[in-house]
Amino acid sequence: MVRESLLAQSNNTLYFERATVRATGAVSRGLDFSVAFFGEQDHVCFVGEMDVSETATMRRFRVTTTGVAALCIAYVAAAVAVAPTTYFEMLTEYTLKKYSLAIPVFAFFGMAGIAVLSRPSSPLTFVLEKSRVRGKGVLLTTGMFILGAAAFSTLKHVTPIYVPFFADPFLADLDAAIHMGDPWKGTHAIFPHVLEPALFVLYGPVWFVQMVGMILVAAFTSDHARRARYLLSFLLVAIVLGNVVRILGSSAGPIFFERIVGDPRFADLISGLDTTGSGRGMIATSNYLYSSYAHDRTVFGTGIAAMPSLHVAVAFLNALFLSQFGRLYRYWGLFYFAAIMFGSVYFGWHYAIDGYLAILGTVVIWRYVGRFVGEEVISLSHKTGKSGVPFDSIKGEPL
Repeated sequence: MVRESLLAQSNNTLYFERATVRATGAVSRGLDFSVAFFGEQDHVCFVGEMDVSETATMRRFRVTTTGVAALCIAYVAAAVAVAPTTYFEMLTEYTLKKYSLAIPVFAFFGMAGIAVLSRPSSPLTFVLEKSRVRGKGVLLTTGMFILGAAAFSTLKHVTPIYVPFFADPFLADLDAAIHMGDPWKGTHAIFPHVLEPALFVLYGPVWFVQMVGMILVAAFTSDHARRARYLLSFLLVAIVLGNVVRILGSSAGPIFFERIVGDPRFADLISGLDTTGSGRGMIATSNYLYSSYAHDRTVFGTGIAAMPSLHVAVAFLNALFLSQFGRLYRYWGLFYFAAIMFGSVYFGWHYAIDGYLAILGTVVIWRYVGRFVGEEVISLSHKTGKSGVPFDSIKGEPL
């Protein structure tokens, strides 16, 4: 159980913290306690459900939005060092132009909706108060997201130059062995074609909306631990799964298989997609990305990568994050994640095992970061109290 409202003071600085610690003292063994941390290593007072208090020595590294931003800057520096021209082209020509317009629009409509739900009697007051408390932090988070998105796209684009695609035949064979046949065939056999346009929209436009939307929700939320946990997890998913693991399993995916490997193994998949408007849209997108790859041209969304699936990883991370805010949000997160996992195979962007590895990696990152920031470990089956909007309270706190 996580309890709040403990207060600690060190070096004339006031902190509000939340964390869960298992006490080991003889009197309080087996109880969960809320902890106020004085610093990296100091004496702290445990207050539990019993009227007992003890003094113990704890070590903790405080993670803030500013700290996550510092890691993001290091990530950007690495991208600039690897491909400076590509990075600045991506940043100035595409990332800034696309996200600098989308983010304010999403923030405006999202905040308006949350304000009406949270404080229907005075929504404008809610918006002004939230902007006062979290405005600086939101600007910092937004800036880092834009810089980091350009860094991710840069590294994704240039990776095949240094690590050519080599894993597609192995992954395709492994996928077929695990599923007793190519998984895409099963998805096409069970999914009604009349619903394909909806799946197309969920997999394409909605994915970008929910990615940016969840960044803004995390940036605005008043719960420091939840905010730090999500933002750090998001960054690590991009770095660890999107860059490091991607190198270890460099692959393009079924929709590019013939063009990369020279084997028409997935010709039936392409032919099936070519019979519908949504499928032709996906093929057109793959042509756009392949042209960028073949001619080494920087475009928005540039880069080809299959293993692991970042589409699946981000959707699953968002499902974990939303599960903390009540059943309604948890169900939406689960539904959307399932749609992305299914769509990644159905449209041929990924082998099914790309999604499985993405899920596993995201779980490891989420749980580890949760312990690191002192947040309670939340699973998809976690039961919260009454459902609430993701940032329905106002309180002052550090970035």
